[in-house]
Parts: sequence; structure tokens; C-alpha cells
Amino acid sequence: MKLSIGYFGSPEHSKELLQMILDAGIQVDFVVTNVDKPVGRKQIITPTPVKQLAEEKGIPVIQSVRLRTDDAAQKQILSFRSPVHVVYAYGSIVPETVFMDPKWGSINLHGSLLPKYRGASPVQTVLLTGEKTTGFTIQYLAKEVDSGDIISQKSWTVSLEETTGSLLKTITKEGGVELIRLLQTLESTGEGWKSTPQKSEEATHCQKITANHRPIDWSRSAKEIHNQIRALNPDPLATTEFRGKKLILVSSFLPETQTEPIQIPIEAKTGSFFLYQKKRLFCLCGDGNLLGIDTLQPEGKKPMKGFEFFNGARVLTGESFT
Repeated sequence: MKLSIGYFGSPEHSKELLQMILDAGIQVDFVVTNVDKPVGRKQIITPTPVKQLAEEKGIPVIQSVRLRTDDAAQKQILSFRSPVHVVYAYGSIVPETVFMDPKWGSINLHGSLLPKYRGASPVQTVLLTGEKTTGFTIQYLAKEVDSGDIISQKSWTVSLEETTGSLLKTITKEGGVELIRLLQTLESTGEGWKSTPQKSEEATHCQKITANHRPIDWSRSAKEIHNQIRALNPDPLATTEFRGKKLILVSSFLPETQTEPIQIPIEAKTGSFFLYQKKRLFCLCGDGNLLGIDTLQPEGKKPMKGFEFFNGARVLTGESFT
């Protein structure tokens, strides 16, 4: 049996999965992706990364502002009669008439160990909450978001250096390998995948990440703030203020407990920051612990190391982030 699929996705990591599927020799009948949107300071209308790849490969592209109510787009999708639909970070709801149509079902690659963290931001939420273990889930689509039966899962340990960007790469790579294995097994055997219902009573949900998640509250613990910074990297990135201007905090670190304790200046208060050994910038957090600031970006400037910012700003005694 020669298998073909319909693909639903939009951002860069979804494009990477689509490329993996194409490289594996699996035929993609069509792509459904979000509409072109203005990007950057000049607000240039730009197609999604998935659309760009599909057009390069000559794959038909379907776009809709609201697929749930777009009968014409739905009919176009169903006209392909693809035996499987694959969804990864599409960014919109796939209606029941569409996901129920394929012979072998519609499956979704989700960036958490379902039923934990159903919703729009599983990867960011895993880091925000300081989870030590995460993974991916491949599941059937269902009427309720991320509630479908589980086909496959894989878990691994999350390091404190992990960011949303790095974790997404791992999920895409590892999840892509498993997804392709499932598709190739279906193609060779002609037998559907076995699945297990989720334990809905154990389900947790995550909210969409917005600009409201960006500002840092220095009264929180060092670990909580570190989790916030890495969860919002590479987008939308955490922020603080200094001398009334916005600073973007790109990356941070927690001091190693094995090393000699870092001497905190007597005058330091929550939000105060200082240099240690001339090269390492630390900030005092609400729990009395220090957070290392590795890279930050002042408003209108390029990213720089923490010590470079400190030296360039000529920080005065008593000054702090707010």
C-alpha cells in the first residue's frame, strides 16, 4: 500500500517535521497552514514557514482565517481523500468533519506527556513550572482539544539549561522519528495503530503565552525567574526595566551549589545586580538567592553579555532592575 498524508502546521518547527516526512519519502497530498501575516518592524506580509516549504516542493497549500466555519476550505481538504492527516503546531482548531474523514484517522504530535498540559503552550509551560521530565505524545485528534487516544509517547529528563527553543528541537526530532516509523509501519502492514484512552481525570491545561508573561517580578524566587526566562526563549522573551528603559533578558543561569558562596553586597536589595569576579552578573531575587544573567539586550541595541552591560551602563550603588 502506498501511503499519502495531508499535513497541518505553521511555524518553523512544524516546517522541520514536514521536511523530515518528505525526506522519508512519504507523499504529502496537501498542506493546511495559517494565513500570511505581517512580520517585523516593517510589517511585511509573510507566509508561514510550512507554506514556504510546501510551495518549494510544489505541494498544494490551503489557508483559512477560520477553518471551523470555512466550508469551501473544508471541501477542498476532503477532496484529496488522504488516508491520514498529520497535525503539528497548526495553530487553529481542526473541525470534526475534517479530522474524522481519513480512513486511518488524524494524528497530532503534542509537546508534552498527555494528559498533562493540554492546550496551546505545553513546551513553555513544562519549563515555566520547572518540570524535571517531559516528552512528546502522538495521539488521535478528538473533539475536545488534546483529549484523543494516545498512540505513542516518549519521555526524557529536562535540564535546567533547556529553553523552549532547544526543547522544541528535541521534540520535533524525536517525535518526527516516531511519527515516520508509525506511518511506515501502517504503509507496510495496512493495519491501524493501537491506542490507549487518556485518563481525563488527570488532565491539566495550559494557557496561551502572551505579552503579559514577559515582565519579571524580582520578588519571586531565583529558580522561578530562571524558568520564566528559559520558557520565553526564543519568543517572546522575558523583560525587565532599568533606568526607565526596557531590557530583554535572553538567557540566565543558577549558580552552582558546589562552588564557593558568592558574596552579596551589604546594600543589595531585591532586584539589585552586581559583578562577581568581573565577568559574571548576578541579581538578587525575592527568596534571597542569586540569578546569573548571561545575556541581555538593552532597548534598541544588540544582545550582549551581562558583564558588558554592567560596565557600559556604569551602574551606581543602589541601582536595581524594576
